[in-house]
Amino acid sequence: MKKKIDLRSLLRRLKRSETPQVRLSIRAKMVLYMTAIFFVMLMVTNLFIARIVSQGNEDYINDDLVVMKNNGLIYARQLLVLGDHNNDEQGFSAIAQELVEELAGATGNPTAALTLDGRMVASTNAQVFIEHSYGDEGLARGGLAAFTLNTEQQQTLAYFSYPVLIEGKSIGVVRTVADYSVLYTQGNNTIRSVSLITVVVFLVALVVALALANSIAGPVGKLANISSALQKDVEQNKIDIGKVVRLSRSKRKDEIGTLERNFAEMIYRIDQQMKTIDSDRYELKRLSEYKKVFYDNVTHELKTPLTSIKGYAEVLEENGFTDKEFFDKGIAHIRSESDRMYNMVVTLLELSRMSDAVNVPKERVNLNELLQQVCEGMQFKAEKYGDVIELNVRQRAVVMGSDTQLKEVFINIIDNAIKYGYQNSAIQVLVNANRESVTVQVANSGDGIDEKEIPRLFIPFYRRKDKDGQREQGSSGLGLGIVKQLVEQHGGRIGITSQPKGLTVVTVQLPTARAREGQI
Repeated sequence: MKKKIDLRSLLRRLKRSETPQVRLSIRAKMVLYMTAIFFVMLMVTNLFIARIVSQGNEDYINDDLVVMKNNGLIYARQLLVLGDHNNDEQGFSAIAQELVEELAGATGNPTAALTLDGRMVASTNAQVFIEHSYGDEGLARGGLAAFTLNTEQQQTLAYFSYPVLIEGKSIGVVRTVADYSVLYTQGNNTIRSVSLITVVVFLVALVVALALANSIAGPVGKLANISSALQKDVEQNKIDIGKVVRLSRSKRKDEIGTLERNFAEMIYRIDQQMKTIDSDRYELKRLSEYKKVFYDNVTHELKTPLTSIKGYAEVLEENGFTDKEFFDKGIAHIRSESDRMYNMVVTLLELSRMSDAVNVPKERVNLNELLQQVCEGMQFKAEKYGDVIELNVRQRAVVMGSDTQLKEVFINIIDNAIKYGYQNSAIQVLVNANRESVTVQVANSGDGIDEKEIPRLFIPFYRRKDKDGQREQGSSGLGLGIVKQLVEQHGGRIGITSQPKGLTVVTVQLPTARAREGQI
């Protein structure tokens, strides 16, 4: 009787509302969700495009201003030399007028020269610079090149100031105004065109999606009708589980017959699942009891040899060597019980090894021997590309650490040198050591790494963009982010320097074993 009541209660929950309301609700929700998704996608796409265009404009302006600055410095040096002026503020003031005229003629931009205290000594259009004073000139007087973008009346102007450095000493400031209105106008036109195309594409996609939603809502309404009819049948006939099973044998071939069979099968499986849950509950209780017995037994087994060892140790401490036979027997018993306890502990540790794998013990590691093994092992891969690994050890290097983890560190670094270096080249591994630290440098010749990209290499899972000539695709094992963590766990640090079309050097510095032991 209880099963019949539970079944009716379960089936009663299937009826949420009348059929037309269900169809309208589903359609409304699908339209709302799809509209929201398309709107968000449209906004994100437009923001992304605007960001790309803006970043492109900034990069272009930055590169253009760098060229402008370099040309200005060249003009200044030439004028100082030709005029036989000193490389100081007085010499700069002497060439200021000629300098601004040369630069204005070369670029077509208003140009001014200022002293380090901010006084204008020469200008091709003084009014422009007097009316527009920004923070860029202050930064330039402090030794930094800086520019300020100002948009007024559909004009975008860059006010650019840079120090004139001669032999590392700032002797003055050059300020100029560059007009980038055309660049920003073209960028805005591009954003508007792309946004219009994107809106049209998304509107078409939204119409198609709404048509799809309508086609889905129809069958859902039919299924709602079938479930309502089945609910009435159940309530009128007071069907029990057995009748539901017989209902699954419906011979109807339409959607109603399919729903009847599926629904009946679902109820039957729920009943079976509940029985399984009851069985699982019993099994969990049994496992809990077994776990308690297991820990009780382990505690007892560990306590027994410890008690015995402690007892014999206390007796031996009192009697010493007075009773040779008892002494030998006690020592043998302590050894036997210690071995038994050791084996039990090893077994327990083996069971928990995966959950405690992070705690790797540190030991004295001969870094010279370790690098010799790593280089010999990696030489096989290097030979595939005609490379040779040259190990140069200048001092004996011993550190405290994990042999396995340190091997992973240097395998990864040398693997990267092979992967990103030129073919038929040498990979230098240099080891230097002093009393406090060991420095290992791995150098290879290659295309080099952009200076801005170097800090990103240590971000976990960061991957450099694939470039022509790269020998392998994808990661080669541990990433440099993990390598950095391993090095820092050993109390060391890692750094990278790189030259375009030149040497890339990875430097790992670790404290010596003597230094680590002194800290401890």
